Amino acid sequence: MEKLEKQAIEILQMMCGNTGCVISDSGGKDSSVLKHIALKAREMYELRFDVRHNHTTVDAPETVYYVRNEKKKYESMGIKYEIHYPQQSMWQLIIAHKTPPTRLMRYCCADLKENTGIGEKLVTGVRKAESRNRKENQGTVTFTKPKKALLKEVEENENFILTNKGGVVVLNLDNSETRRVVENCYRTHKTLINPLIDWQDDFLYWYIKKENIQLNPLYGCGWGRVGCIGCPMAGKHRWAEFDRYPKYKDAYIRAFDKMLIEREKSGLKNGDMWSTGKKVFKWWMEDENLDGQLAFDMDGNIYEEYL
Repeated sequence: MEKLEKQAIEILQMMCGNTGCVISDSGGKDSSVLKHIALKAREMYELRFDVRHNHTTVDAPETVYYVRNEKKKYESMGIKYEIHYPQQSMWQLIIAHKTPPTRLMRYCCADLKENTGIGEKLVTGVRKAESRNRKENQGTVTFTKPKKALLKEVEENENFILTNKGGVVVLNLDNSETRRVVENCYRTHKTLINPLIDWQDDFLYWYIKKENIQLNPLYGCGWGRVGCIGCPMAGKHRWAEFDRYPKYKDAYIRAFDKMLIEREKSGLKNGDMWSTGKKVFKWWMEDENLDGQLAFDMDGNIYEEYL
């Protein structure tokens, strides 16, 4: 047995052996490995665990079908597998929050993924390497010609950094380097257990091949990331997502149109670049001619300079 594999199994046994736990299944590769490890811990130590998938309403169809098949497989082994459906869809959340989800305003994660299992032991597939990749490749936004409002943020927010050429870089908020094997979330009163925290990408893919672990079919289509369609943290990959799933693009635009109506009712300014749902979508996708994602404050007000 490989050292990292043995270590992950022992972490599960040590943290969950007496009480059981819930394995979080996103439908991605890390979750697939995590479930495989949990099954080995079940075989070796009779570990008791359930599996939960949080349906986001913006999952790729392949992910939805993959999760349904996983549910059937685990339930056939006598393991409870819950697919949790949220009270509001992504489209309803956009209207309710009166802003699109962005790198800085990720209300979608809290409302669609993090509002279940209060007080339980939740096992995740979080890895430092994966979080680091997101931080380096997806979660960084650079403005070469920032407006005054963004320059002000440099003085007040540690995630805004001034470059030596006068630009502004906005960092991912995940703070991946501080992740631990065991974490306590005081907001949700959960104990988060991350047995794969130190697994590197090369070892993960080697282990998947060695153990013949079945993955979400999107990985076979060349996708390196599986998540919510249109997630702002996905960077330029979002264009490929909307090319493959154009109906999701249409749904976002419809939601943005309704969002604009709610903003007007609430007295929030929209400006010309937010005059239609299509223009909001263009801004949201960070069209090369528009500064996107960071042009409004945390209360949903667009900075005056952008109106």
